[in-house]
Amino acid sequence: MNTRALHPLDETLMHQVPWPFGFAGTSDPRFYDRYWFAGVDPAGDAGFISGMALYKNIGVCDGYGAVQRGGRQFNSRWSRPLTTATAQSAVGDLAVAILEPYRTVRVAWSGDSTPLAADLVFTSAFDPYTEEHYLDASTGRVTQEITRYNQIGRWDGWLSIDGVRISVDDWWAVRDHSWGVRPGVGGIDRSVADPAARTAAPMMHTVLYAATADFCVCVSRRENQRGTVTYLDGEVIGVDGRHSTVVIADVTTEFVPGTRTYRSVRLEVETDAGARHDIVATPLLDPWAYAGTGYDGGYRDGRGLGVPRGDLVEHDVYELVPPEAVLLDGDPTPSGHREQFAKIVVDGVTTTGYCTVMARGSLPHRGIG
Repeated sequence: MNTRALHPLDETLMHQVPWPFGFAGTSDPRFYDRYWFAGVDPAGDAGFISGMALYKNIGVCDGYGAVQRGGRQFNSRWSRPLTTATAQSAVGDLAVAILEPYRTVRVAWSGDSTPLAADLVFTSAFDPYTEEHYLDASTGRVTQEITRYNQIGRWDGWLSIDGVRISVDDWWAVRDHSWGVRPGVGGIDRSVADPAARTAAPMMHTVLYAATADFCVCVSRRENQRGTVTYLDGEVIGVDGRHSTVVIADVTTEFVPGTRTYRSVRLEVETDAGARHDIVATPLLDPWAYAGTGYDGGYRDGRGLGVPRGDLVEHDVYELVPPEAVLLDGDPTPSGHREQFAKIVVDGVTTTGYCTVMARGSLPHRGIG
């Protein structure tokens, strides 16, 4: 080993394994470390998502930026070999800078290689919410082991599509940072979008991020084919910094008939402090087609995230046809999983947020065959 393997964090006293920070603490090739960012104009004119990940055991860094406006989703994807540049939070046109930990983050797309450009600053409004450490070894092997934190705030700056600039002034914002082991990395095991996986494990997964001026609510809830809650995690965080745990989240969902796209979602949430919150979400923009970002077998080679491709740039434009169709150059294209910005009413207060419902397989109690 030589000094090129050293990372700036190796100058700190933060080591947890007997290796430099450029190495992962596991040899599992599916290990990843990812930023994710999302923002939307509360008026519903446009929204964006962006992300970047390192896959230290595969030697890849990839990232994406996507803008949704006028029923179209503009996608840019970048990939590069990781080599020894693990200290650089940049790939292709995308660069991320932590200006102040847990307070301000800058996300920029240079516009050098694709029609998308941006210069955006995230400012937090609440403390981060750190999810419980998640481990899934139900198949007899570790399929997922993840740590993740989420944070709600605002975006300021600008976006550009083909030189047409969109002002970003106090847009609603959410971000997360997750790391660990998950499926669908490096083309090694089956994507979560595999039809066989849908058949094997029917479930409905609901994720909500929303905030008022006084508190934010973060909920992640999963139920099986019988409607039994198999996973629940969440917090309500006040502007005063108080955190309370979500202990109950009852979900009522109205789907567009014959689809897995929702018209409305109601969550009745209770915390360990005894507080109760009634939350109703309705769509603000069309659901994102995450294949455009590289998830779920995205990229033109169909292999998804974390795959060695050398230095690569891809760009395409999806047409989003409600309620569920996605077109590329006029032809249907796989969407990958769908996530969605929403209009949110929390205890009678109208606000903005992110509400995702992923329904997989047959769910008779939800009217999905």
